[in-house]
Parts: sequence; C-alpha cells; structure tokens
Amino acid sequence: MRTLFKLPTPLLQTLLLATAALTLTVFYPAQSKGPSPTTPRPPAVHTQWPLSQLLKESWQFYKGRFLVDGAHVVSNTYGGTISEGQSYAMLKALWMNEPATFDKIWQWTKRNMKRPHDHLLAWRWGDGEFGTTKGIMQTENATDADQDIAYALLKAGQQWNRPDYSQDGLNIVKDMWRINVEQLDGHYYLTPGPWPGFKEEYLTINPSYMAPYVYREFAKADTEHATGWTQLANEVYDNLEACTNLTAPKLPPNWCAVRWQNVPGQPRIIFSDKQGDGARDFSYDAFRVYWRMAMDAQLSPSPWRERALAYLKNHRFLLTYWQQHKLMPEGFTATGEPRSEETSGFGMGPLLVLNHVQQPDRDAFLYQQSLGKHYHPDGYWFNDYNDFLHSVIWLHLYALSLPQQP
Repeated sequence: MRTLFKLPTPLLQTLLLATAALTLTVFYPAQSKGPSPTTPRPPAVHTQWPLSQLLKESWQFYKGRFLVDGAHVVSNTYGGTISEGQSYAMLKALWMNEPATFDKIWQWTKRNMKRPHDHLLAWRWGDGEFGTTKGIMQTENATDADQDIAYALLKAGQQWNRPDYSQDGLNIVKDMWRINVEQLDGHYYLTPGPWPGFKEEYLTINPSYMAPYVYREFAKADTEHATGWTQLANEVYDNLEACTNLTAPKLPPNWCAVRWQNVPGQPRIIFSDKQGDGARDFSYDAFRVYWRMAMDAQLSPSPWRERALAYLKNHRFLLTYWQQHKLMPEGFTATGEPRSEETSGFGMGPLLVLNHVQQPDRDAFLYQQSLGKHYHPDGYWFNDYNDFLHSVIWLHLYALSLPQQP
C-alpha cells in the first residue's frame, strides 16, 4: 500500500502523514530518497543472462544489502520494516529454495509483526520514532502483504514438508476472509485493509493486489471458504479489465472502486480518488499488475490462465510506447501522459512481461536494450538503496522464468 485517503483536517493530515499506513500522495520517485548509496560503480560491461543466473545473483545482493540480520527488510522510503517488504523477501527465499533464510524471515515477522488478536500482520514495525520503543507502529494489516505471506507459507509447507508453515498460512487466510473480504450483491472483493476510508462512499479496491492464483491456493487450504475464494479468483479478470478500461491508454490505475449500489447507465467500477493525486495514474501500485498476471498465466488452470494471458496481450500500451520512444518513464497519467521525461526502472518489468507474451524469443534482446543497460555487477539495477525497485524488477523477471504452460 502506497497512498492514503484524503484526511479531514490539516493537523490530522500532518500526524498521519508521518505514520499512516498508506502515505498521502507520496509516491516512490524514480530513485527514492533513502540511505546514502554506496560508492557508485560503473554499469556492467555485459548484461547478465541467462535469466536463472541473473535471479540468483540479484537475490544474493538483495540478501546482503536489504535483509537486516538476515531476517527483516528496512524500507528506504517509510523507515522501519513494512509487511510488504517481508512478503517479497519470503517469496524470494521460497522460489530460490532457501529454507533457512525463509524460516528466519518468517519467524522474525511472526514474532514482531503479528497482531495480538488475530493472525494478520501489522503493516509497519518501527524503530523508536517519536520517542517510542521498537515495535508495531500501525496495527492495520495490508492485504497485499498478508496474501503473499500466506501464499508463501502454504507453498513452503508443501515444498519443505513443514506442516507448521501450512497451519500458519491457513490461519492468515481464515482471518483475511473474515476481515478483508467484502461481499457485495453476490460478488466478493478483497479490500486493501481495514482503514474506514476504504469503505466510505464506495468500496475501494486495488488492481495490483488481484492475484487469482493466490486465491486458488487459498481455496485448497481453507475448505470452509473454498467456494468463496474460488469465486473471488474467477471474478478478478472482469474486475481488473473494468479498472483498466477506465484510463485512456488502457493501463491499470493505482486505485479504483466499486459502487455500493448500481446506478442505471453508469459503470459499477469507477475511479477512486480518496488516495489523492496520482490515484488514477499507472504508477507505484499498478506496476505490480503485470507481475501478478504473468504469474497467473502460468499457475492458474484453464480457462483462467488464458484470461490472464489475454489481459496481457490486449493491454500492450507500454510495449508500444517503448517501441516508439525507446524510453520507459515513471508511469503514466490516466490520460496517457508520461509522468517523467527520464527512464525509470519500475516500468521495465511490466515491459518485459508484455514482450514475453508476444515474442518470448526476444526476451534476452529486450532485456539487454532496457534493464541490462542499468544493471550493476553487484546485483542491482539503477541504484543500490531502493528495496522496492529491486523487488518490483526481480518479481517480474521471476515470472518470466516460469516454464511455459502447454
């Protein structure tokens, strides 16, 4: 979660902007402020390929640079540790088959970020700001992080024969269903979190959280709500399509919403503006849509994987823009205007995904022309201090590495 609803008073805005779960209209810039970068190094003379080697090399850098004591990621933007960062670290450790690393990250997360009255995770753990001691700073849970952590636990339980992980994952899934899933006119929607503003005027939803392959895994584990999780998964494609079609370039916006009631002649899914300027843009939330759809195109069964693939093939604005300009800006507005005049790494993962579904034999070539030019031998792209940028790129590349489904 990267933005917060507009707040009623300047004083409340000031206070919550310092500590709130979704910072008001604050977005990661192309190179976010954070800890001073280490001594600059020249870009790699050669691009790193094959993909498997690139993933391993960049994962090793990530562990050494961003994992404190091998257990938690300190956010260069928010400060402290956020559940989203923990979820990405757990997914990477799972996919890189490092059970010891995974266990260390999960045990720290469970010990320090689990909420006291359920199994969900507080979104932010702090390190003594405003005179407080180390501990949970905001108790709300961020559902994108919780769903990825639960998914990682369920898959780790299977992969490494760890029933304790499976149980921990199931506990999170059950509480997510109880707290974070909203039923509206016979349809299910995942809310971004428990903040009241997400249910004022309309039900706010986030396209970049929509992960059908995750909900199908939940349905297998949470048999009590299997039908609901399956329905939620199956309805993602229409909801994502409706959100995406709100923008002129047919790019997914950072946020959209569902009307509480049907209005004759009006769409049920609309823009959400409660997150302030940029809520309609394609930027720091929406980048992740392409990673999740690329994963879904490989992991969901037919006919749903074809729905994910069709989404990627039909919404190729980024690929067309690259072909025309050889530039990938820091996102686009809802009217299709670039948000920056300089290349940003955040859009390059989606670019590679879109190319992959069109012409996978050119993956290595496009990587060399785009991300490869900004890769450093140590294992990072663009800069060595932005953990979110590193993760967004890495996750898209991982999706490309999955074997093609017949």
